[in-house]
Amino acid sequence: MFENETWIAETVSAANDDDAFERAAEHFDGSIAMEIGDETVWLKVYRGEIIDTERYVPQFGATFRLVGSEGAWHRLATGDLSFSQALYETAIRTQGNKLEANRLRDAIELFVRHLQATAGERGRTEADR
Repeated sequence: MFENETWIAETVSAANDDDAFERAAEHFDGSIAMEIGDETVWLKVYRGEIIDTERYVPQFGATFRLVGSEGAWHRLATGDLSFSQALYETAIRTQGNKLEANRLRDAIELFVRHLQATAGERGRTEADR
């Protein structure tokens, strides 16, 4: 899933269409770097909307990072692991501004649910072929 570029756009679009995500992130002006093994996805969030994405962290950095192995992210994306469980087991770790990471916990949970839905739809589409 992560090798395909469209998962980012699909997940971001779903999150941006979600009123609950907007409310959970409405007071955040910052960025999140998701480190998926050796790959990075950077999300710029402003007033409840993801307004930009990159496959690298721009020179001005990220407010915080969500770091995990590719295997941990695959388990998370497929729903084999919840975000809370991933943090508890330290399969996914936060680095950087932990206060902002904790404050954005609900928004991250919602983003992960959209990631899981995107992965599920992609899996069903591939199984239909």
